[in-house]
Amino acid sequence: MKSKNFNIFKIEYDWYEGGHEEIFIGKNVDKEQFERDLIKAKKFAESLIGKKIKDYNYLGKGYTVECLPEYYEQIIWFLTNKMGYIECYFDEDISYHVDDDVNWRKIELTRFEKDIKHIKLKC
Repeated sequence: MKSKNFNIFKIEYDWYEGGHEEIFIGKNVDKEQFERDLIKAKKFAESLIGKKIKDYNYLGKGYTVECLPEYYEQIIWFLTNKMGYIECYFDEDISYHVDDDVNWRKIELTRFEKDIKHIKLKC
């Protein structure tokens, strides 16, 4: 049996009218289980196409699911609210570097930001 680790997956869509969204979601599942869960979420979203959603159900929006942006939102809603996935955030503008100084007595932490800010953190 393979051990399960927390895995993060990216889901995105491109809409012909120029819309684009992407999200990182994660859970302690392997890739194969995630793909099975994604298929369940897709079937759930397909079952809503053309049906009116009452304000208190699902996303809390009262629209008919009939195009990709709403379809995508329903898949994400199903994965996060029904399947236990969590939304993950990644700030690619910031990274942290851990290093020791030449005397090996202190550990230096430096934050790098995309706009070339270098901030040393006091430990």
